[in-house]
Amino acid sequence: MSAITRTNNRGTTPDSDTGRDAQPRHEQRHDPAARSAATLPTHPSWRFQDRFELWADWLERDSGGHWKPHQSVLQRSFRTREDTLLHAERFISRGDFPMSGGSATPVTLLRNRRDALLAAFREAEGDGVTLIREVIFPVGEYALSLKVTRERLADPIRATFGSAANPLRSLAGQPVKLTVLIEHPYDVLERASGHLDLGDRAAQVGAHTQEFAPGTPVTGVPYRHATVSVPRGLLKKPLLYRYEVVEPGPEDPQAPTGP
Repeated sequence: MSAITRTNNRGTTPDSDTGRDAQPRHEQRHDPAARSAATLPTHPSWRFQDRFELWADWLERDSGGHWKPHQSVLQRSFRTREDTLLHAERFISRGDFPMSGGSATPVTLLRNRRDALLAAFREAEGDGVTLIREVIFPVGEYALSLKVTRERLADPIRATFGSAANPLRSLAGQPVKLTVLIEHPYDVLERASGHLDLGDRAAQVGAHTQEFAPGTPVTGVPYRHATVSVPRGLLKKPLLYRYEVVEPGPEDPQAPTGP
């Protein structure tokens, strides 16, 4: 069979080479060798692309006097930092910032206010990593928020389970959640969570181990998620094994990141 679930009576999975129960993942994480083995793998096809976004929003004050989102004006994506900043300056120079709802707040800034906003935007700074620039510019009882952000994304990958480009390999050693389902009609059959242990023909999450044939198709975005599709015969939708990285809290030092 192309997919087999197996666990022993202790809820662990026998090691394929020794026949002994595999060492629990939480114990491996305290082992320096295990931590080294858990280093995120790489493959030439798992290329990252920078995506820059320009955001423009109207803000209003809440009861405590703090700025909060009121209405979105613009959100656009760009390939390069230079194109994003150039478009932002052109957008500011036009001075048109629509606001619907009949507010008396002006949506077209006068020349001197446009110049002031442009100067403030050029002087603004972010963290240099995910936030490139951000400025909040008061306009009457409202304020304009302009910011440029950057996100690194890997391109979607299609491969087979036995391929070195298998995107599931990029999740090895990471905390993941597994959902086993049939997509249409939508039916979730099983869920599991834990660190992903990946072998040549099997994937283990917690007490759940699944074996896959080397030619089983896998799709996904490296370092984010991967789905293994197991055929069930003609006229039947495949059985899907969806592995997704569990996003850690902002203070979690074990946050998974790409190379």
